[in-house]
Amino acid sequence: MPDYDFSQLSPHDFELLCRDLFQGETGLTLESFKSGKDGGIDFRHARGGANIVIQCKRFVETGVVGLLRELGKEAGKVARIAPNRYVLMTAVPLSDANKTQIIKVIGNNYLAKADIYGRADINNLLGTLPEVERAHYKLWLASTNVLESVLHNDVVMQTRFQVEKIHGEIKRYVQGNAYPRALAALDKDRVVILSGLPGVGKTTLANMLLYEHLHQEYEPVVIRQDFAEGERLFRKGRRQVFYFDDFMGVTFLGDKGSADQQREYRAILDFIEMVAGSKGKRLILTTREQMFRQAWAASEQIRNAGLDERRMVIHMGDYSRRQRAEILYNHLFFSDLPTEYRDELLRGEFYFKIVKHEKFNPRLIEWLSSYRQVQRVAVKTYQTFVEDMLANPAEIWHHAYEQQISDAGRSLLLALFSLGGSASDADLRESFGSLHARRAKVYGLQRRPDDFSAARAELHGAFIRPTVYGAVEFVNPSVQDWLNSVVRTQPDTVLDLVLGAAFFSQIERIWRFANSKFAGETRDILCRHIERLAPHIERLALRQQSGGSTAGTSTYVGPSFEKRISVVIEMADDFRAPVLLPLIEAIIARIDKVRETQYCTIADMITAIKCYRRVQWEALDLIQPFFDRCGDELVESAIAECSSDELRNILYLFENNDASEMGAEHPLREALQDAYDNFVENSFSGELGTCQTEGSFTALINDLEYFGRVFDVDVSHQISYINEGLEEYQLAEDQRADQQMEDYRERRSIERTSDEGIRDLFSSLRTEG
Repeated sequence: MPDYDFSQLSPHDFELLCRDLFQGETGLTLESFKSGKDGGIDFRHARGGANIVIQCKRFVETGVVGLLRELGKEAGKVARIAPNRYVLMTAVPLSDANKTQIIKVIGNNYLAKADIYGRADINNLLGTLPEVERAHYKLWLASTNVLESVLHNDVVMQTRFQVEKIHGEIKRYVQGNAYPRALAALDKDRVVILSGLPGVGKTTLANMLLYEHLHQEYEPVVIRQDFAEGERLFRKGRRQVFYFDDFMGVTFLGDKGSADQQREYRAILDFIEMVAGSKGKRLILTTREQMFRQAWAASEQIRNAGLDERRMVIHMGDYSRRQRAEILYNHLFFSDLPTEYRDELLRGEFYFKIVKHEKFNPRLIEWLSSYRQVQRVAVKTYQTFVEDMLANPAEIWHHAYEQQISDAGRSLLLALFSLGGSASDADLRESFGSLHARRAKVYGLQRRPDDFSAARAELHGAFIRPTVYGAVEFVNPSVQDWLNSVVRTQPDTVLDLVLGAAFFSQIERIWRFANSKFAGETRDILCRHIERLAPHIERLALRQQSGGSTAGTSTYVGPSFEKRISVVIEMADDFRAPVLLPLIEAIIARIDKVRETQYCTIADMITAIKCYRRVQWEALDLIQPFFDRCGDELVESAIAECSSDELRNILYLFENNDASEMGAEHPLREALQDAYDNFVENSFSGELGTCQTEGSFTALINDLEYFGRVFDVDVSHQISYINEGLEEYQLAEDQRADQQMEDYRERRSIERTSDEGIRDLFSSLRTEG
């Protein structure tokens, strides 16, 4: 007969076990009620005049004393319900005398001794209902029987240690959608490679797969160093399950030469084939996605071996909202967090923010539910601490960035950071080449001709991903968050980014970062080193905006010179940097040269004028003549072609602030009359056709009304066209909204059902004695 103490089950898991046992024994279907708010009911059967109430009380830690205390609180509720039959199921060991005490508390008119199920009674039921025992995997996976069968076998100490470690973690495990897929892959192919982002749950899933096979009486072999260990312990005729966590990190990232590396590749492939061809053998491997990509890029043997077919990538999408909630619940219930911390996560249903957060991650949940990690955090600030960790889970990426990727991989990530987190493959390649060359020279890094392609393949799926438009971007916003902290906390990194930049857009991006709330001392570092940085900034600032393209290369299209001068003026003004004054004059000369054949970029020129109007450093007075003539340049450009936004912003820039009505007596009224006429004739219809929101229609109406006041013209005809378009849009939106509302109601109904279940789950954290 089974002999479980049920300590491995949470109150929620215990309730589900009791439900299945009672239904299995009686054949009755039970109705569930809210955990912790049940009014004396966990389950009920109410049909054909029957009113059977079942309550489940785990109370493993507090025993009979705690159980009787809790039942004293429940007695009044039971009397109010007045069931035909009251059933109590508890994990507490009960003697006959204990059952008599319980009947005295509840009342013999509701409760019979035969309807009190203590620990021994529940174990007896499990013995008669093996299918229920099998369904509740935490019972037998976490039982000491499985553990002792391993410890009494002739296995190496590292395997014993790993099995004992897994045994302690099983109670927190939640079976996600990936588990049955991985189990099926093992049954079919005997080998599975679990891959994915750091912290997504690869090792936990591998642990559960290993323990599942221990229950099936497989002998475990945990490999730590290399596959030679597995070969030494391989025994023909025995059922064995081999387990190697992070096998590519251990095998492929040592200081090995090319020949040694290739021998390692051959060893893993040979061992995989040996297990795959052996009945009664299983092999469970895990790897970070970037490790797999790195090996894939480095070895033709790996690419040709069909490993991709044995690989299963774990995603956060493999966890439903309910499963996320259960992961959090289990970690809290079985954590060493003091009660006040746990209660803080329950306050105001804060746990929903965690479960629904886009950066939810099992490793992060483990970290947040460990008292060792949060003991320096005051209880009253614990919610804020958790929100900050979810917003910027740097700990998840720290180890992977510092220890698990190549120097070229780090250069590529920093290059993509300096490009704003998304870039074309061509721009990323050029930026990487410049930055990696800089870092290799400064830090003595080795370089190879295929560094870019190798780094791109290494990071693919783990740190970066392709977009639908053929660009490359970070796989997760938290990667960008982590790199913010890298640049902020490593002073030399920001210097590398500037001196290793290939485009002026990178300089602009670094400057915007330096002036953000995430920057730390970055701005001060730039200021201290501006003399050293200025020549490289100058080279990029004066680079031609566009150049001829050749086969296989992209034409460079960088920021306009008007945008570049804005950035450099801001730097010069902030740093009081004379070294930048010649550069500003050189950019002005370049703008004047461009204007001989091209009109100015209106939006960027307006930004430059506004930037100059804010400067406080008197040394910048020398470029006042340039900005004095910019008004005429803007008018010429607007007359040639402009949008309503551009025309409005020019008028706003030179608005007569003394006029009684906005737009009246505008100083550029006559100069821009032709610009307005050209806009109405050539651009208005096209701009109206691009309106995609009610706000864009309204903005265009506001612009036309403003133009009407400035130029003293009748704009009613144009506004009537806009209103017609707006009415068509609103009709289409109403129809779409009706459909969306139907979809929303259906989706919300499903979500409410799910959310109610999650509330019920977490309410039980307050009720266990």
